[in-house]
Amino acid sequence: MNKKGWLIAISTMSGIAICVSVAITLLPGKDHTHEIPGHADHHGESAHHNHAHDLNIEPTREVISPIPDSIEIDKPLAKLGWILFKDPKLSSNNRVSCETCHSLTTNGAEPHATSTGVRGTGTRNSLTVFNAALNYRFFWDGRVNNLHEQIDGPIHNSLEMNSNWRTIEKYISESPRYSTLFSQLNLEISEQSIKSALVEFMSALVTPNSAFDQYLKGDAQALTQQQLRGWEAFQAQGCIRCHRGTNVGGGMVMRFGFFGEHTKGEERTIDTGRYLVTSRPEDMFLFRVASLRNVVDTPPYFHDGNTQSLEEAIRIMGRSQLGVTLADNTVNDISAFLSSLSGERPAILEEFSNDPY
Repeated sequence: MNKKGWLIAISTMSGIAICVSVAITLLPGKDHTHEIPGHADHHGESAHHNHAHDLNIEPTREVISPIPDSIEIDKPLAKLGWILFKDPKLSSNNRVSCETCHSLTTNGAEPHATSTGVRGTGTRNSLTVFNAALNYRFFWDGRVNNLHEQIDGPIHNSLEMNSNWRTIEKYISESPRYSTLFSQLNLEISEQSIKSALVEFMSALVTPNSAFDQYLKGDAQALTQQQLRGWEAFQAQGCIRCHRGTNVGGGMVMRFGFFGEHTKGEERTIDTGRYLVTSRPEDMFLFRVASLRNVVDTPPYFHDGNTQSLEEAIRIMGRSQLGVTLADNTVNDISAFLSSLSGERPAILEEFSNDPY
């Protein structure tokens, strides 16, 4: 594939960050940026290739840019990835597929607080796979920055798919169907080729043409008056400091609960975020800033899925990240604006669904 593109870099801000990796983030003018796309982070991790660079996203002066109406995809490879994505035999009990936790018929995620895999229920909410290729950081703790590495997480996690690549390669190699499919694409069956097919498919799962994208492209009538007020509040409150770029988030790791643990809402699970990966005290409660694309369609919210209402999530962010109680009209306006970020269902899903294997 010879695809080009661009992922909007997130600029460094001064001070201490108070935005977080949650479904929505409202920020004052301080910042504590731990991740800058295109640079190594403070843990010495290198900036690996990000598939969002392959989606023909042109540079723009806008803080948020629209999702392209069309992207260049290797459809035969993506079709193979689609078949793999839906195959429960990639898991150790032959019952859990990628689609089990990332529904392709609804929102790319699931309605449950946390996912149930091979060995029980996990501890974190399933993030939507729609527009995932536009992210820079993956998982709620942002521990990897490309889809190829992200795939390792659910495959190896004992609670999720509880498998390994050697077992998967053996299964696929012994399958007459897969042997034919890989042969038709002149691919050897290997961990890398399996991952490449999955990544190509996930890269096609974009949701373009939202009302806000239409507005960004010059349609002044695309947003309602309430959505316009919400967009103004989204900027004025500081949400834009972290929720920016084509995916309106997905590129930073920030601290949740800047104004104290008690501000994060009732019954919040005890999850220390990136600290669980690094054991570094400075990483306590660091989570990835989630994309806000299609956010009204992807409840429940936060890393533990303990908040069902988007409006309540906005209020929690006001207390947790701003230290204020947001007025009801502000909450409602921001919620209306966030509804304008819902785009069209990925076109490739209908195409593949109507095309026999």
